[in-house]
Amino acid sequence: MRPTVMMKVAMTLDGQLAAADGTSQWISSPEARRDAHRLRAGVDAVMVGAGTVRADDPRLTVRIDTSSENGIEQPIPVVVAGRGELPQDARLFGRDPIVLAPCPIDVRGRVVVVPDCSGNRVDLVAGLARLGEMGIQQLMLEGGAVLFRSFMESGLVDHGVLYYGPMLAGGVGAPLFPGMWNTLADALPVRITALRRLGESIRVDIEIGKG
Repeated sequence: MRPTVMMKVAMTLDGQLAAADGTSQWISSPEARRDAHRLRAGVDAVMVGAGTVRADDPRLTVRIDTSSENGIEQPIPVVVAGRGELPQDARLFGRDPIVLAPCPIDVRGRVVVVPDCSGNRVDLVAGLARLGEMGIQQLMLEGGAVLFRSFMESGLVDHGVLYYGPMLAGGVGAPLFPGMWNTLADALPVRITALRRLGESIRVDIEIGKG
């Protein structure tokens, strides 16, 4: 059985994850960021794409108390790789990550080879099934935009937590879902299950396909 997938996103009020130059710190409020770390503490693993590893060098750890991480069971980092090289000095490679890849690659961690029919990308359905076999039941998907879209198109997102920061981008930088939205009928129905204010940010909880 595949893990339950939660998509966690921080973005501007008009739906931008980052500016065109890649800057995104900090779109959401400190209260929202602390809340996001509490979400991480409740999952087995946190997943990002190779582009996020290259651009942001994330740790993917729980840092609720910035003075100490002792006593916190950290989620397993998971990377979805392509055929491009990954930075060997990325911080999460010191944490024995799981790397889903379309072909064998030489990186630190546990490499799981799950090619799609083209052989150039990861088969996300097969990859999630393998994660389930490895004991991962709750997975948080943290980006980037290409991975968000791939999961949504594959019907693999169960619910989402969207943090809207107190700013308007006023243009296109890095949108939540790259690509065209051609017609209203293409939109996925969602059910809003909760709405909270966190400092100057807003948290919206949704279930996907439950409209």
